[in-house]
Amino acid sequence: MATLKNVQDSMGVNQNPTLNERLDSPSSFSSSSIPSVDPPKQGNIIFRLVKKKQRRLRLDGICDNAVNPKTGERERAYLIRGAKSIWQSDLTDLIKDMDKSGSYINRNRVSPLFEDGICRVPVDDARQLEYMRTNPHNVGKNRGGAGKYDYYEYDPQEEQKFRLDKQMQRINLITKLSTMEEQKMKKIAAFVGVSFTDELGMPKGMDGVRSELMLKADTQPDFIERFIDSKEVEISWLVRRGILDAKIDLTGQAGTALWAGGKGFIARIPSTRKAYEYLTELAMTNSDEGRQFKEQLEQIVT
Repeated sequence: MATLKNVQDSMGVNQNPTLNERLDSPSSFSSSSIPSVDPPKQGNIIFRLVKKKQRRLRLDGICDNAVNPKTGERERAYLIRGAKSIWQSDLTDLIKDMDKSGSYINRNRVSPLFEDGICRVPVDDARQLEYMRTNPHNVGKNRGGAGKYDYYEYDPQEEQKFRLDKQMQRINLITKLSTMEEQKMKKIAAFVGVSFTDELGMPKGMDGVRSELMLKADTQPDFIERFIDSKEVEISWLVRRGILDAKIDLTGQAGTALWAGGKGFIARIPSTRKAYEYLTELAMTNSDEGRQFKEQLEQIVT
C-alpha cells in the first residue's frame, strides 16, 4: 500500500528543501527583513566672512547673547568637543569646573577657523552647525556695516540673488542720478564731497559734477542712496550757502559763528570741528538753539 511519502516523491514534492533551494527561492528574502540604513552624510556647510580679505581668523568657541531656539531666550553658548549641547543651561556639570586648571571645557573648547574668509563645517557636525547658526556674529542677509568677525551661511542661489539685487540697486541709482534735477543733484554732490573744480582749479560744470557723483554711486551705492531724499543734505546746503554768501560770519570773532550785519549770535565752533559740519549738526538737533538756528537759516538763506 502506497504511503503519503511515496505519493509526494512520485509527484516531485519535497517537504524539506535543501539549503541551496531555499537560497534560490525568490521569496526567501523580503525587503522588510533587511534593516534600513541611511548612508552617512557627506560634504560641508560653508560660512563666509563678510569682510573676506582675512587670511586666517578663529571665532571664539564661547559666545554670549545667542538665542536658544528651544526657549526663545538669550544665553551663553559653548562649542565643546564631545558635549551633548551648546547651551549653558544644558552644561551645568561641565561649567562648574571651568575655572579649574585642565578642566574638560578648557581642554576641549573648539574655535571654528576661517581660512581666506571661509569656514567649512561637516554636514553631520550638528553641534558646530547649531553654534554657527545661532552665534550673534552670523548676520544672515544683513551684511552692511559688518565687524571683523561677522559672517553668513553661504547659499549659492542666495548669493547670486544678492549680487543681482546689489547690481540692480547700483544701476537704478545711477539712472536716477543721471536724470535728477540739477539743483538737487548739486546738493547731494556737495554733501558727499564731490569737488566742483578740476585738478587745475577750473570749474567742472554740472556735467562733470554729475559724472563724478555717478562714479561715486557706482562704487559706494549704499552710501549715496542714504542721501537721495535726506533732510540733512538740504540743511547742509543752506549752511554752505550761508557761509559762501557771507550771511553767516565766521571771521568776526575767532571760533564764533554770527549772523552777518549784527543780526545775532549763532554758536561757538569747537576748534576741532569744521564750521559747516558743526552748524549742520546744530540745525539737526531738537534743542531750543538748534530749532531757532534752523528757522533763521531757512528765512535768511535762500
